[in-house]
Formats: sequence, structure tokens, C-alpha cells
Amino acid sequence: MQTDIDIAPAATISNPHVAQWVAKHDTVDAVVGVVEKFLYLDGPAHEFEKKGRSHLRATIANMVQRHEHIELIFPGFPFKSPSLNKVLGVLPDYADELLLRRLEILALSIEDIYPPGALVRIVSDGVVYGAILGRSDLTVYQYNAELRRICQELNLTHLSFVRLIDLFDTPGSPLASRDQTQDEYLHTASEARRKLTELIVPGWDLNVMLKSDYGVLMTYRGYLKFLISDLENSKLLQTADGKSLPRTQAEKVRSGIAKQMLEFGARFSLLVERRFPQGVRLSCHLHNQQGPKFGIRLFRGHNMNASPWHNTILERADGSLAIGSYKSFRDVKHIVVERYGRPYFLRELSPATDLGERISPYVSFERNYPFGMVIVADPKINLSLQDVPMDKIRILTNLHSALLLRGFSSVDRAVFRAKCDEMGEVIEWPKFGAILELKENPNLDMNSSLTCESMPMHYDGVFKTKVLPDGSKTHDPPKYQVFQCIDTTELSEGGQTLLTNTNHVLRFGLTTAERDWLESRTYSVFTPLNQVFGGDLLKLPIIMKNDETGHDVLRWHEHWPQHVTKYKHADVFINDATPEKSTSFGDHLSRLLYDRRFCYAHTWAKGDYLFADNVEMMHTRTAFRPCARELWRIHVN
Repeated sequence: MQTDIDIAPAATISNPHVAQWVAKHDTVDAVVGVVEKFLYLDGPAHEFEKKGRSHLRATIANMVQRHEHIELIFPGFPFKSPSLNKVLGVLPDYADELLLRRLEILALSIEDIYPPGALVRIVSDGVVYGAILGRSDLTVYQYNAELRRICQELNLTHLSFVRLIDLFDTPGSPLASRDQTQDEYLHTASEARRKLTELIVPGWDLNVMLKSDYGVLMTYRGYLKFLISDLENSKLLQTADGKSLPRTQAEKVRSGIAKQMLEFGARFSLLVERRFPQGVRLSCHLHNQQGPKFGIRLFRGHNMNASPWHNTILERADGSLAIGSYKSFRDVKHIVVERYGRPYFLRELSPATDLGERISPYVSFERNYPFGMVIVADPKINLSLQDVPMDKIRILTNLHSALLLRGFSSVDRAVFRAKCDEMGEVIEWPKFGAILELKENPNLDMNSSLTCESMPMHYDGVFKTKVLPDGSKTHDPPKYQVFQCIDTTELSEGGQTLLTNTNHVLRFGLTTAERDWLESRTYSVFTPLNQVFGGDLLKLPIIMKNDETGHDVLRWHEHWPQHVTKYKHADVFINDATPEKSTSFGDHLSRLLYDRRFCYAHTWAKGDYLFADNVEMMHTRTAFRPCARELWRIHVN
């Protein structure tokens, strides 16, 4: 970390996902706010504000007072559904990966504001339900072992797996079976199941709970729904001679199995509560959110039934992700994308991903997280930006907002400019032309752009102006940014580019009331004149339409006070709002723009090409130690 007392605060290397210059909340309330963002709070049935918030706050406050990490308990990830009408196989796939990443983001977001951090304990209930649904202990073990391997590969360090046998240990004791061989697991699984069967839950009466407990009732209904497909062709729903049971008998069998699962689930829940009495208890099922269990939204934009172990991921041609049963996507023309030597997700066929005979056989398309696409070139084939069809690059950038090309050879200035000409109209800037060399340059004043200080979250061209028919000035931002990474050899820390999808911020970060309040408002922004831009007080809309994508997008510039920078400041305020409201809501927007759910932090590698939608996204650069970091940037319309 930098410690020089004479550097500006904005030059200090710090957590890239924290808005540094906003008012800080009470720690407990801030952590509660993070967890709240991940809860399923749709519909009028939940009682989070009435009862749940206070329960959650008390649980978190207990850990914060002791300066302990926040422990979050998530029972789930049992095994893949037995139905191949629902899933692609028996091992984890992209649906599982996405939920693992979401849980990791939850823990990291807590750590951003609470240094002791957080840990999500994933308590697998596969042994509990596997025997009921015909899944062998071996299948459960292989699924669970692969989940752990994926977490290691993706560096998901805030997730910890707990097996059923661990729940019988003394509360607070070390988890003894984090690493088990297959034989050890098969032995302890049967022992754990026996112990579970013998456990008595005080006061538990299933019939009473189905009438009085909303969570139990919703879980029961969920079980009935997925058992229809999970038990297809199962001997449990067949007569002795192999014929299907009559409908009423089949419904009775499914109901009995669902109730048996609830009975086992109650025992399992009691064990979890005893083993982790102080933790925040999360659930993949619907709850009324009054506590002690809180149902989380497993996938953004989808309902609670979208569990990865019952579903498949489809990447649609428009770049979005859908989750549903494999059967529900069979009418969509698609390919099966493989990873780790097995089917991983579905990709709808699209001409946008056909880059031509010269290049298509030698590239792979890999999704970034939380958004974006990476095209990776085969290192054995010497592919260059010259080989890339720029009309397809423009389409893919519109679809994914951030498109990264990796493994392609570097090109010189002339070729870089010529390829951008193929993409659209290249903008010439009076002071430097088409290509801006983004590196430390004390001879060109562009605020902190050509320094090693961090920058405010912004979009390029906010201070590039044009004159309207009424004589007033407004912004004239370019559509795309195109970057080529020239040098990062000395970059050891910092220097990341943060890219935030503002359509996602509007859709999933703001409440309906907050969105409505912003719709009709404008903001004003000013920075003093430098050698390239500034000097005008601009009044700009906060929400605009991206004409290329049709999406609503956020237009904003982070407030950048003079005391944080050695260079020029930026004043920002929301019009037709009190100063207090403008400041508090501006801080709220800044926090959302750095929020890990919407913000991708790109660490540059020499030779990277990044195509960024400057309308859909906002971006910034984090501080870095003075070094030979250099990018070339071209603006394209």
C-alpha cells in the first residue's frame, strides 16, 4: 500500500469496489443493507420490514460486536436432478457456477465495508434427500467434490462446504471432514443418515406446520412441483409390472415423498441451527422473510424456483441469460457449450458469433462475470486484430457491453486506426487526434486521466459538448471506446479499469420509487477548463435511452471534491432537489456504480483489446504506482 503523506487521497491504492468519497453508514446497518440486496423481496407476502430487518440486524450486530466474520449459512447444492429433461448431466454446470459466484459476491460485498469479512457455509443436503429420490451417495460425492474444485479454480475463497456428518460435531468445533476421500465419504454418509433418522425435532408436527408456517407450505408446494419431472420414469411411480400409476395414486406417492422430505428437512434444519447458532440462515426456498430463515434470490431477475440443480442455463442470442428446464429450451436452435469435458450450458445460435472461416475455428467465446464476453484466440494460431470482422465486433459489443479480445497479436497505430474505421466513425480530438495514449503525461492536462490517480466514475465525453438549436450546450459522448493494451510490465498493483452496466443498475439496483424519482430529473456537472475539455456548467438528463440497444441507461458523473485530487475537481448536483437530498442520492448512485453485482473490474494484460459501450456503461480507473502502464484508446461512433 502507498503510504506517502504528500500524495492525494485519490492516488492511494484502495479497494476498487468501494466508493471512497461518500458518507459512511453505520457498520451493522451497512451489512444488513448488503444482505438485503440479495434477498427475494418480491410480492406483498414478505414481512421483512415488519419483523425480518430487526431480526437480521440483531444477528449481524452480535457478530460485529465481537469483531467476528459474518457467518452466512446456505443449505443447498444437493445433487443434480435425476431428470435429463431438466439438467445436462450429473455434475455441476454453469447454473451452479453462477450461484456460487453470486454467493461469493455477497461475502465480498460484506468484506468491502466490514474488514473481518464474511464466509458463506454451503451445507450440502444431498445425503438427506439422495436416498429418497434414488441418487446414490457416490453421485452426491462426485457432484460435491466437483463444486469444491470449481471454487478453487475460480478463486471463490469466501465459500466453505459443510457435509451432513459435520453437523453432528460440537457447535464451534473445527469442521473435521472438509477433505474426504471417496471411500471415507461413502462410509460417513450412511452413518450420518442413520443419525439423522434417529433425531427427534421437539414440537415438530408436519400437519400443523403446513397450516401455520408459510415457509414450510411454500417448500412443500415447491417439492410437489419438481417431483413431477424428477420422478418421471421412476419405479416409485410404476406398478409391479412396470406400468405408470394412475394419476391420483401418483399424486399420492409424490405427496408422501414431499412430506418425507419435509420431515428429513426439519431434522436437517435443526442440526444446522445447533451447529451454527450465531449465523445468518439463508435459504433457497420462499419464506416470509421475518427470520430466522431468509430466502435469497438465486438468480437476478428470476423467481425462487430457479435452483441450479433443477435447471439449465441458456445464453440467448441477445446476450442475456435465461434459466429453465432443458426441455423448455429444446425448441430454441442452440449448441451445447462444453467445459471441463462435459455439457455446461446452451448457446442460442446467432450470426453474431460467426466470425468467418479464417477465425471461427480458432476462437472460443467465454462469458465474463458479472457481465461481458471474452473472445479467446488459440495461442497456436497467430491471429491479429486485422483478422477480426469489425461489423461483428460492433454487434457483440452492443449485446454484451464489454467485449474483450485476448490472445490476438498487437497491431501498430495505423492498423489500429484502420480497424476502428471499419467499426464506425472515428472521432478526432483537437489536442491528440484519434489515438489517446493513456499513460502518465505531465504535459497534457486532462484532469487526472493521464496520471496514476484514480478517476471519478464517469462516461467518456460528458464534457465534450455540442450546441443545441436553442443555443445551450449539452454533452456529446462517443458511442464506443476501443482500447489496446500496450504495456503493463511494471504494473504490480492497481490500475484496473472498472466497467459498470448502468442498465443493470437501473433494473436491479434501484427501487421502483427511486427510479420514478430519477426519471424526471436532471443533474448539473462542472469541471474547470483544462487543455481538452471543461469550463461549462452542463445540465444533463440522468436517465436516457441507448438507441443501439433500446435499454434505459444511467448518465452520471461521480462527485470529485478538490481535497481528494491534485488535479481539477468535478462538482455534481441533482437539480430540483434539496442539497441534502442531492448529496445523499448522489452517494447512493456512486455506491451502486461500484457495486460488485454490476461492476466488472478488468485487470489488463499486454495485448488485450477491449471494446466498451460508452452509452450503456460507466467506467473509471483505479490508482496505481507510477510505472509504464500504457493503453491506446480510440472513440468510435
